[in-house]
Amino acid sequence: MAQKYKVFLETHYIIFSDTDENLSNWEGSAPKSYQELAAVLKSQNFQMLVAHPREAMKTFFKEFKFSQTAGGLVQYATDNAYLWIYRFAHLDLPKGKIEKGERIEAAAIREIEEETGLKGHFENLSVLPNTYHVYEMKGHSFFKENHWFEFRFFGANEVKPQTEEGIEAVIWLTTEQWQGRLTETYPGLREMLCAAC
Repeated sequence: MAQKYKVFLETHYIIFSDTDENLSNWEGSAPKSYQELAAVLKSQNFQMLVAHPREAMKTFFKEFKFSQTAGGLVQYATDNAYLWIYRFAHLDLPKGKIEKGERIEAAAIREIEEETGLKGHFENLSVLPNTYHVYEMKGHSFFKENHWFEFRFFGANEVKPQTEEGIEAVIWLTTEQWQGRLTETYPGLREMLCAAC
């Protein structure tokens, strides 16, 4: 089975794959910072055609601080309503950092509860594909792996944004509404949801 990992830097990306993606091959050494990678990806996308894509991706970003998050697409059990947040001028799904020793699914539920104020029971419907991106914060370059789940939620649909995390609003959207607003989300999340949902 083919393996492929796409890492986004804003709207551009680099793909680590064991099959040819018909892109220019990355030439030269791995970047040492977000700025160095941004300078190369500013006008086109690249691929790294390798036998072991995941290992190559980790090695490529070894100079970046690695972080993992977990979150999810939450459907209200009794309605065609999905939970979304609005943060940093983007429509996004709730997610947050996985704590040391924490199970990934438990981290996803905890972060959803913390960011949205939702309290109740979460039923895991499926594991969605991971997304990857790089960013810069306070002079540091980060490589982030985001773990996603699809949940069904049972409980009161009352929500409250975690404003200290920059969340401006928590909203429920129908399938048609969120699918019609995917241009407001991040490219990696948009691509994953279009492929998986």
